[in-house]
Amino acid sequence: MKSIIAQITLAIAQIKGCQFASLTYLSKTDGSVARYTVNLGFSYHNLVEKSIEELALLMVDMTPGTLQYTAAEEVLASLNKTVAAHARGEQNEDYTKKGQYIPIRNGLNVNTTDNTIQLFGLLQSKVVLVEGVRKHVNSAPLTIAKNEIRKQLSVSKFREFALDSNNVAGVKVNGDTIELAPGVGVILAAM
Repeated sequence: MKSIIAQITLAIAQIKGCQFASLTYLSKTDGSVARYTVNLGFSYHNLVEKSIEELALLMVDMTPGTLQYTAAEEVLASLNKTVAAHARGEQNEDYTKKGQYIPIRNGLNVNTTDNTIQLFGLLQSKVVLVEGVRKHVNSAPLTIAKNEIRKQLSVSKFREFALDSNNVAGVKVNGDTIELAPGVGVILAAM
């Protein structure tokens, strides 16, 4: 399986600029299987800056002092903190996975926790092939409001995929299809 992961990594590493890729992926969080189409090679920094602009426009119609406005202020502060950290060549101090990745190239990193290759993409479409089971989470009202705000921003399309043979059934990059033998719960599907 490692040679297949190496093939996928090589195919993705050869992408110049932004390009679409498709992958059939088993979610680690809810067990669903979906076919994702993602844009690779984009600038996360530009995505955050765009989201700041989008949020500023949204905040014009919000009432100061409300839960929604407070949530928007906190999301904006976090986005601004990310931009400032990037300007210094660092990650946001609040990033829960800070220092966990070693970059290979834009959109591909090695996860130092489990040595998997992580693919980062901008979600264009998702077709669920097998439904998963989401566990209920009791979030505070402010957290729920911040999540609702983020869903309206371009940064919400950012996705991370572990290129692990147990989670990826196939990848299509540059017109080339790379299929893996099914892992636990992963199905192969036409891409």
